[in-house]
Amino acid sequence: MMCDKWSPHARYRLYTSRESYWLPFFDQSGAIETFEAEVSRRFHVKAAVCVPMARTGLLLVLKEMIRPGQTVIMSPLTIVDVVNAVLLAGGIPTFVDITRRSCSLDPELVERAIDRSTGAVLITHLHGQAAGATTLRLICANRGVPLIEDAAQAFGAIEHGKPVGTIGNAGIYSFGFYKHLTTWRGGMVVSNDTALVERIRGQVRWMPELSRSHLLFQTARGFAVDVATWPPFFHIVTHPIVRQNIYALDRHLDPEANATRLKAVPLDHLRRMRSSQAKIGIQQLDRLESDIQDRVARASRYHESLEACSELIMPMDRNDGSNIYTYFPIQVRDRGGLLRHARRQRRDFAAQHLRNCADLDLFSEFSRLCPEARAASQELVLLPTYPRYPVSEVQKNIDVIQEWLSKYKVKGWKTKKDARSNITSASITERASPDRPTTAIR
Repeated sequence: MMCDKWSPHARYRLYTSRESYWLPFFDQSGAIETFEAEVSRRFHVKAAVCVPMARTGLLLVLKEMIRPGQTVIMSPLTIVDVVNAVLLAGGIPTFVDITRRSCSLDPELVERAIDRSTGAVLITHLHGQAAGATTLRLICANRGVPLIEDAAQAFGAIEHGKPVGTIGNAGIYSFGFYKHLTTWRGGMVVSNDTALVERIRGQVRWMPELSRSHLLFQTARGFAVDVATWPPFFHIVTHPIVRQNIYALDRHLDPEANATRLKAVPLDHLRRMRSSQAKIGIQQLDRLESDIQDRVARASRYHESLEACSELIMPMDRNDGSNIYTYFPIQVRDRGGLLRHARRQRRDFAAQHLRNCADLDLFSEFSRLCPEARAASQELVLLPTYPRYPVSEVQKNIDVIQEWLSKYKVKGWKTKKDARSNITSASITERASPDRPTTAIR
């Protein structure tokens, strides 16, 4: 395959519009309430409340649902601040392993882990894919345990006809900087338990409002990212620069690179949303469905071309709304080799930044053997699906991956079936020490 002389399109672009840049200058009375009501109406859920950030919303929900000292069953394949939220709420994280293809909690392991000390089960709808909330809700209901849905990456996904986030006892959405509905920062808690939402609303009401200067700084930062990833500028300026120091860029773009274990809630996490942010969210709701359709179309192209590649683990091919493909995740044994080859061929996609929190020294007292989460954290690659990403770029990514896999086979490396079936705890333990992360992340 000949190296393309043109720079690729960027691995991500912000989900912004003109309104994203001028609305922050104008607050509008009642916009917060309108945003909450509109999400409640569209998602057929009884109540919603805007929160400063998704992680703040999760903390508030946990404080309402668990007692100090109770355990929270959760996936280890998540951001550090989700574990921090459990700890700050007085809970004890109990890590349970995932299923590789969905990267979500294994229901059988969850059911086995529930005991008298369990305060809640927390699931994560990762990469836009529904995490089996319906099955887990039945398990939790039978055992008298609440189910909390972290739907930060899956706003708009549907499972068995219900939006994710509305299936459990409470759901949390994120409208952060890089999310597919962004208000620059912020989040929302939804629930059919109106009393729960009102208690959270009462706590949010007393928080200071996010300063206009902070919001305008975020807006300016967003504009800079938009310019840097605009295809003509990315081709002429951004990509040639970053190719000279790609590893430093990857560290800079890793949101978990500097995460720490928190002893208290950062004050920055306690700034309630401004009405102008809610207005941005309202404006973006109308394009949610079309954006999802665009991402699904790109994901279908990846599925059609890569499904036969036995060396890859990919999500199930879904067209029922249960996967909105915020990204298209693939898992490959030699992730570093694939990414190096892709860079040589002028492709711009990257490793998933999530670590296996059950392995981190940061949470060593909660360590638990989760071999599937460990393997996924070392193998996940995220392929672009965003609506402005050209289908021709999707095909170039596919060509580069297939080219690399052909070399992979020639070298006689083991296939997915050979390398990943019947993984024993002993074999995982033997290789755990050199692979275990040792630095704090965020």
